Amino acid sequence: MFAGNRLAYRIARREALRYKGRSVLSITLLGLPLLAVAIGASAYDTAMLSDEEKAAQVLGENEAYIEFGVPGAPLEQHSWNSRWSMYDMDDYDDPGRAVTDTEILNALPVGSWIAPYSPDMGSGESAQVETPDGLGQISTFGYRLGDGLYEAAGLEYTEGSAPGRGEVVISTAAADYLDLGVGDDIDVESGPGSGEHEVSGIVEFPWDINGRFAIGGVFPAQASGWLVDTPEPLTRDQAAELNALGLTVWAQSLLDEPTTGAYAGQQMMVDDAELMIYGLIVVAVVMEVVLLAGPAFAISARRRTREFALMSANGATPSQIRNTVLAGGVLFGVLAAVAAIVIGIGLVAAGMPWLEQLIGYRSAGLRIMPALQAALVGVALATGLLSALAAAVSASRVNVVEALTGRSGRHKSSKKWMFTGIAMVAAGVAAGLGGVALWSLPLMAAAIVLAQLGMVVCTPALLSFASRLGRWLPLAPRMALREAGRNRGSAAPAIAAVLGVVAAGMAFSMIVTADAVRSEESRERLLPQGAMTLSLWNNGGQEDPDWDAAAAEAQPILDSRLSDPELIPVPTYNPDGCGVEAEETGAVVDCQWSLTRPEEHRCSYWSADVVDEESERAAVDAAREDERCDETPADTTGPLWDVPGSTDPQIVAAYTDLEGEELDRAVAVLEDGGVLVADRLALTGEGTVVLEQRLTEYREDMGMTGDEEAEVVELEVPAMYVDRGQLGYNRVFLSPGAAESMGLVAGLWQQIYLVETPTEVDAAAAEALAADFDQELAGGDVWAQFSVVDYTDPFMFYFTIAVTGLCALIALGATAVSTGLIIAEQKRDMATLGAVGAAPGLRKRFAMWQTVVIAVFGAGLGTAAGVIGYALIREALNRPLQWSYPFDTLYGWELPWPSFGIMLLAVPLIAAAGALVFTKATLPSERRIT
Repeated sequence: MFAGNRLAYRIARREALRYKGRSVLSITLLGLPLLAVAIGASAYDTAMLSDEEKAAQVLGENEAYIEFGVPGAPLEQHSWNSRWSMYDMDDYDDPGRAVTDTEILNALPVGSWIAPYSPDMGSGESAQVETPDGLGQISTFGYRLGDGLYEAAGLEYTEGSAPGRGEVVISTAAADYLDLGVGDDIDVESGPGSGEHEVSGIVEFPWDINGRFAIGGVFPAQASGWLVDTPEPLTRDQAAELNALGLTVWAQSLLDEPTTGAYAGQQMMVDDAELMIYGLIVVAVVMEVVLLAGPAFAISARRRTREFALMSANGATPSQIRNTVLAGGVLFGVLAAVAAIVIGIGLVAAGMPWLEQLIGYRSAGLRIMPALQAALVGVALATGLLSALAAAVSASRVNVVEALTGRSGRHKSSKKWMFTGIAMVAAGVAAGLGGVALWSLPLMAAAIVLAQLGMVVCTPALLSFASRLGRWLPLAPRMALREAGRNRGSAAPAIAAVLGVVAAGMAFSMIVTADAVRSEESRERLLPQGAMTLSLWNNGGQEDPDWDAAAAEAQPILDSRLSDPELIPVPTYNPDGCGVEAEETGAVVDCQWSLTRPEEHRCSYWSADVVDEESERAAVDAAREDERCDETPADTTGPLWDVPGSTDPQIVAAYTDLEGEELDRAVAVLEDGGVLVADRLALTGEGTVVLEQRLTEYREDMGMTGDEEAEVVELEVPAMYVDRGQLGYNRVFLSPGAAESMGLVAGLWQQIYLVETPTEVDAAAAEALAADFDQELAGGDVWAQFSVVDYTDPFMFYFTIAVTGLCALIALGATAVSTGLIIAEQKRDMATLGAVGAAPGLRKRFAMWQTVVIAVFGAGLGTAAGVIGYALIREALNRPLQWSYPFDTLYGWELPWPSFGIMLLAVPLIAAAGALVFTKATLPSERRIT
């Protein structure tokens, strides 16, 4: 046995060296998907940090980072392994109290020290600074860098030293952005730390290498939390004391603490869904590789038919012939895997600087995910064997007499293969349904494999049936269809190659399209698509900037780009203490208004006792049956902020899409001091809504003034319901009368203008206005921005097109290669056509229609297989979304029509054009081999 296998590998090696071009092609077809996986695995492993590595990168030598949930409001922390911990509050109505640094230190071990810290990319108070091109924004932090906790946290000086009085340090990214170095002056035009400050050093946090920030004592000492340095590791009991003060804890000593409560079940569900998704993607990739590389082995085996016949005539058994072909699959699979792994790791190693810039933080060094890379070799062996399996079986059944005489006998199509293929597809559908019901990865994977292989098995019978339709077609397509039906052993593997690529591409395109739709549905919608707005922002900190002066300055800029533009001011209202004076000296009043639902309209989920995963699922199941439970994550229950309001019919129509009698009724409600709402269940039986006000006093140290609950006041006003999806996250459109009753103030921090023009505005003019308006007005007190409302996501559209285009390119390559090998195999037949008088153009058209047959069959079957694959992956994606409330938007059945057009129309047309151009019209006549 071993001697026979050695002989098989020796023959495979010599065959590979003899036909180098075909060998490189087979290795490339096997290796390209493996190369993508090798690059992805190494890049992912290099970029991803473990919980311990993330903590070490952000905290450095310090023990912990702590942050308030609600100051003074006790909480129960459930997760401990990340910066963003999950917790429950003992009493969500508890407004908390002021907590001092001394109380925090008392809850820590003796000898501990804390320092303000914000470990989030892009955090910090924004300031406007002078750049080489004008003005720009950077973040500012008021850290006192003389405190050693910051350098212990990983702050690194790439140049210079710590800032002295009036000096600052800037990040590497900010230095590049501002074109500044040590000793230069940074000019802060507005915002915190206004003025010129000398740069004493350039620094970098390893967790935010792209951040543009400045640090120094000239900026306010504000931070989201504190770094904690302790003489000994924090214990769970000490963390509980901090939780009692309303603080969450991210400590290096507590990373292994298990997640508790309902959050533990949710995390397990998410992890399970991710495993299922990755498993299905791996199966789809393996099937793509097998089907893509299969034609090269199948057509190569057919070209070696005479060689196999000679082997058989000299005593080789069918198993020995099979082993000879399978040895080629093993050889090519190993070579493809080794080449893919070496090239992939080398590319990641060379691109590490760009990878770190892309992810925004330093990696822990080059890592290659060795388990997956080793698995790639096994996958390559398996795919190589599977790709060569059909060819090996076919070669072992060679007819010696027909092969040696150069004749090909007529083989009737066995109907059992057709029924077998249909049964496999049906079994795949059944396995998919069972996999979804039982949540079984093997069953779902089997569904993908069986569905695609079933279609491949059906392909010869489909070709045989299609060839009968040729009688109604012109000569060239009739010949192509009949040749495909006669020579199914070559055409079917070629179609399978296109099928595999198209199936993977269509499944991924459908995932991206569905995700884009989910993202679009979750966006805030205020104005119709294409509406133009001019936003003026309070840039100088004054309570009442001169909006009219800023609008007057903006008018000539609009006139320069638009035809007869009109500015329509839209008041936006905010609470500014709601006119309530603080009872304590030095305290400020925080006033928050929110839209409420009557008790009889509130979802049952909010009153359910959710303590574990089982009770969570039961509450969500009950909510799914409760017609009052129609809330989504976009339906905020938070305070009203920047709420538009007016009684002008033009403005009301712009924000609500109402017209005619409905618009008149809405304006009447607003003129009566009412509001418009986009939540039908907020309306009472009397046609009113109840707005709830909460008042809380804060002192300068950001703490509440007492332990008492916030004062709650209710206001009932007339209301009218408008279609869901309008009015943004606030779901409210105010009238001036209602805003006055609520104590709200208009134009405190911004002023919005609708920009109306009688002519259509092209994209170039809109882009030019956006560039013109990114500037200060009214002597620097106002910042102006122009925008056109666009709810679409062009990036996702172009990303889908790019993915589809890449798959289409591979499908074109597979079509071209397969057709080329088929035409090469039919060289004698083409020469015979010329000998009997066929015109050169007929032979070119014959080749073109052969390409069309392969591309159309492959794209059509691949699209069907891709839809089946997406159906399974969609269930895996929706699994963790089904058991949460408010109800998240699930992945739907939105079809990527551009992808369908590319795969089903563009690929066959381009392939046909390529075959027509590159096929030789004349071939020399050859003597028949007898």
